[in-house]
Amino acid sequence: MSEFHEGCVAFVTGAASGIGLATARHLVSVGITKIALLDLSSDSLNNLPTALTQLSPKTEVLILPTDVSQEQEVEAAVKQTVDRFGRIDIAFLAAGISGSMEAFETSEVEALDKVLGVNLRGVWLCERAVVKVMLGQEERGLTTGLPYKTRGSIVNVGSVCSHITMVPNLTPYVMAKHGLLGLTRSTAMDLGPKGVRVNCVSPGWIKTAMTKEGHENKEASDASCARVPMGRWGSPEEVAYLATFLLSDKASYLTGGSYEVDGGMLCA
Repeated sequence: MSEFHEGCVAFVTGAASGIGLATARHLVSVGITKIALLDLSSDSLNNLPTALTQLSPKTEVLILPTDVSQEQEVEAAVKQTVDRFGRIDIAFLAAGISGSMEAFETSEVEALDKVLGVNLRGVWLCERAVVKVMLGQEERGLTTGLPYKTRGSIVNVGSVCSHITMVPNLTPYVMAKHGLLGLTRSTAMDLGPKGVRVNCVSPGWIKTAMTKEGHENKEASDASCARVPMGRWGSPEEVAYLATFLLSDKASYLTGGSYEVDGGMLCA
């Protein structure tokens, strides 16, 4: 049994590195053959078609340099995806920035706008554009053989900061990730009756370029691990495995959920 139907089209933001890249790679490894990859810089995307076709020679890759905080760019990227592949079935929305660490009382509104623009507005824009496509598609049966139908599945990338503060002086980031959880739950409620599922993965300490200063500094890394029952940092692939499941028909009764990939941090 395949995890995804033949011809399934994936749409991935934040695809050039970290969790977005790991998820794109895993989707291709389990059979996705048509995938649109979005990131801010074209330079960071240029090597991905070769890398992904090495995993699966029949994979068709569309690279789309996109600022997800800009409505016209998002709409154009979705249109190009549909023009190329004819549809969008699954979306993994991983584009995000941490912003700078600043004391709240001296922080600037421009810094707030930048983080919210990518981490919350950007996800809202991408969800809306993708959902318009999904709702225009025929419902299809599940690959699992269960007697239900679907129009699509979306997974947003939140954070344990969707639930707790975790790090001081990152108020815009925490605001955005709390808002992302609200977006996930609200759209899941609205879209469930229409055949579209929406979920959220909430990573803890994951080794990515964004967290490089934390995991490459032994003192900082040890302090972070002390808050994690499993005693280590996670890898982007460990998030990708869960995201792939949530996007697949095997998760056909899951929507509106936030699934922590945090080594037990939230239970500590």
